[in-house]
Amino acid sequence: MRIQSLKKIASVAMAGALILSTTGCLDFGRSKQEVLDLADTIASDMASADAAALIKNSTLDKKDKNAQALTELLGGDIYDDDQKAFFKAVEGTIEYEVDEESVEVNKDEASVDVVFTIVDYAKVLEEEFTSIDELTSAIKKGDTKELTITLQFAKVDKEWLADNVGDKKFNKLYDYRSATFQLALTGEMIADMIDTSTSDFWLTSGGVYYDTTFVEYDLYFNSEVYDYYDRGEYIYYEVWADGTLLYISSDYRLGESTLIECYVDLDMCSDMNKEEVFDEGYYTVEIYTQDGEMIYSASVSVEKSDPTPTPSSGVPDAFPGEGDYFQFYDTAFRDKYVLYAEWFDYDGYMTGDAEYSTDTNIIAFSIQVSDDCNEYVEYNYYYSPTAEESDLSAALDSPVYTSSCYPSSYSNGNFYDLDYYVWGEAEPGYYIIIVNYADSGDAIFLGLCEVR
Repeated sequence: MRIQSLKKIASVAMAGALILSTTGCLDFGRSKQEVLDLADTIASDMASADAAALIKNSTLDKKDKNAQALTELLGGDIYDDDQKAFFKAVEGTIEYEVDEESVEVNKDEASVDVVFTIVDYAKVLEEEFTSIDELTSAIKKGDTKELTITLQFAKVDKEWLADNVGDKKFNKLYDYRSATFQLALTGEMIADMIDTSTSDFWLTSGGVYYDTTFVEYDLYFNSEVYDYYDRGEYIYYEVWADGTLLYISSDYRLGESTLIECYVDLDMCSDMNKEEVFDEGYYTVEIYTQDGEMIYSASVSVEKSDPTPTPSSGVPDAFPGEGDYFQFYDTAFRDKYVLYAEWFDYDGYMTGDAEYSTDTNIIAFSIQVSDDCNEYVEYNYYYSPTAEESDLSAALDSPVYTSSCYPSSYSNGNFYDLDYYVWGEAEPGYYIIIVNYADSGDAIFLGLCEVR
């Protein structure tokens, strides 16, 4: 009986050991499959750059620095539209395969390799592209490369979680997020940044230069141009007169300013320096890239006044419009200092020689003076709703704007900028400007313009 009892005990013990052994294999097989399933989920979320999903299935806390860094890396707030389009194109090329043979499970730890296929974006970026659409199209067609990333897992409360999300090796897949690219700057792109509503020839009268010693086109860009300063791109301008090249400028760095004064005078034209004024004709300013691609041009008419002008309203017509739109009370001031005078158009809202639309931002009179003029003047603007003598006389009782100034010095001369900022809120009617010596109050000048 004793021998039989021992045999029973031995039999039971061996059966128990076999059951335990079999149960262990089943647990291992189940864990392996769980790890492979999670690896597939993690790899899918990696391919779609889903930071929230990756963190959810990992051991990371949302406040962990790796979690925050991954959220920022894969987020969109710090990227511009071109970068986002580039990322989307790269991510569209990502494919993966979980290497089932590489899986290793050791109690509460596991690992498995995932082989990613991704476009070789660095090779694509060696080419030059002029638009983001052109770049993303090339990304989609580019050669691919393989990248193997080992995913690590930990068992927490009987649940498998990814354990190396956001570390350096894990983030290797996202190197494209730090890739830099720069779209080529074309002449068309530069032209699109030109503010054509503001750019214009300076100090023309009705769009014409009369008896002028200079031509200046003020080329304005919108503020976007500042974004291109670091490119080190340059542009220059040429001035032509009826097909004859007069002047080629030096280079201007794009983005250094929103204004380029495209200026030429007689002294800058070697074959014309004996002339008193420019010849009559059509003068064209052409803007070029540093490679010689013309991106923009503008033309203006130059005319000479009649050498024996007919007096208007008893006042010598020394300047276009004098006697009609303005007159100098102090002719000694005019004869000693004044080189040119006219109602001035800053922003393209003049509809005639002395007429502005109600949309104008500035009503302005400009007086060009010689270098020796340093008189300090006061000027007042007055408003009258009609041109009736009674209304005009009543308007002079109370100015709507008062200021004072010295001449301002610019590259093309010295000017009194007699500006009244109305910011598009000018009332229709007539505006009178009177300029006096600031110290004595004696009148120098009177002008009249209309807003309608």
